Amino acid sequence: MKFKVIFILFNIVVMFSFLIVAIMPFLMLGPEYSMVFFRESWYFFLIFLFAIGSIDLYFFMNWRLFSLLEEENWDELIIFLSDRIFTRKRLYGYYVKILANTLLLKSDIEGIVRLEKLIREEKPKILKRMVLSFSVPLLIKGDAEKMEDYFGAFVGIKGVRQSDWILFLYSFSLLLNGKKDEAAESLLTLCGRKTIPILRLLTVYSLSSVAVEGKEDFKCIGKTQQDLLSEFPKKKMEFELENVNDNVIAIVLNKFSKDAIEWLYKEQ
Repeated sequence: MKFKVIFILFNIVVMFSFLIVAIMPFLMLGPEYSMVFFRESWYFFLIFLFAIGSIDLYFFMNWRLFSLLEEENWDELIIFLSDRIFTRKRLYGYYVKILANTLLLKSDIEGIVRLEKLIREEKPKILKRMVLSFSVPLLIKGDAEKMEDYFGAFVGIKGVRQSDWILFLYSFSLLLNGKKDEAAESLLTLCGRKTIPILRLLTVYSLSSVAVEGKEDFKCIGKTQQDLLSEFPKKKMEFELENVNDNVIAIVLNKFSKDAIEWLYKEQ
């Protein structure tokens, strides 16, 4: 209901503003000069009407989608988007993202796997933007070899979003597979970057299990620990973790993140 009210109010305000702008020349300049004004500026009004028409058309085309989102009717939303994506092949980025998030909300892991398979085959560009969302089934199953293959395929690839998270998860999968030297090298690359606090913490926490005293990775751990401790009291770091709870990886790795926080502040 709120969505419909906002949509109606938006159109009322916009059209009212349009009428004021259209009438003002008559009131201020008079009929003769106002006609000159309109002859010279008519295209501005045309552009304005086209813009408003385009916005309204977008809302009308997605009215059912917005209504289901507002109602939080997740089951019907999944049916609606599945029809659009799988049956009608409307592989729009926002359709895919909303469906992936809704499937995660409903814990439909098989649905996420099915969606990822379709996007990988039909629209790989979207996959680059949603690597983390589609990685949830692998992380939940804990299949280290498949995780290494999956994340490794996107490391260093142009156009991939949240590349630091992907590099970390690739390094993490190397650790799980017992490839300590490769994991240490990969984590050291990430250790030197300015990323969000939780990711910096997870990086040095993971690196600490394979670091050798006296080497560069060991020094990076010490420096990052000092930086994090000086910048973030424990409560603030816990708040930082809560702040990234919209990130599906932060949700899946929540316990690992809490263990890392306890490790960082163990002597305080």
